[in-house]
Amino acid sequence: RETNARFFTECSPVLVAAAKALADVYRRGGRLFSMGNGGSSCDASHLAVEFVHPITAGRPALAAINLVADLAMISAVGNDVGFEHVFVRQLLAQGRRGDALIGISTSGTSANILACFAKAREMGIVTIGLTGGDGGKMKSSGVVDHCLVVPTTSIHRIQECHVAAYHILWDLVHTLLADDRG
Repeated sequence: RETNARFFTECSPVLVAAAKALADVYRRGGRLFSMGNGGSSCDASHLAVEFVHPITAGRPALAAINLVADLAMISAVGNDVGFEHVFVRQLLAQGRRGDALIGISTSGTSANILACFAKAREMGIVTIGLTGGDGGKMKSSGVVDHCLVVPTTSIHRIQECHVAAYHILWDLVHTLLADDRG
């Protein structure tokens, strides 16, 4: 509870700013990409499903592409050019200026996620990171526009906060877009 309370107290302004940025992406016809490794890959999948298949009545499907979903692509790129490139290659092929990218890494040090954030920055893609501890390189790199850092090294507490954060992000984005629909 203490970690959750501290995270949401400290990160609420960042979460709201990320929601506003993502709502703007959708207003302009952009799409969301998600990525993560290990347990965070499951969260990246979950996040994409929430946007594509909203279970709340009256909320439209919003474009979200899970970069973890294509195992053949990941294994091919990982084998041929290195695991650091598994998300970058997909973003280069599918991403465009005005899209958004969410990366989830409990440590904030995943090389493939950091590489993709750097490429996204070059491409004019809004970047949102979810991490833990001190934020790692994800926070210090300067390539993440909105970085949500759970202030603990407990992977379980970090992941619990991440799930709550992306559900709140989803809800805020839909609320902001509902204002546009009237």
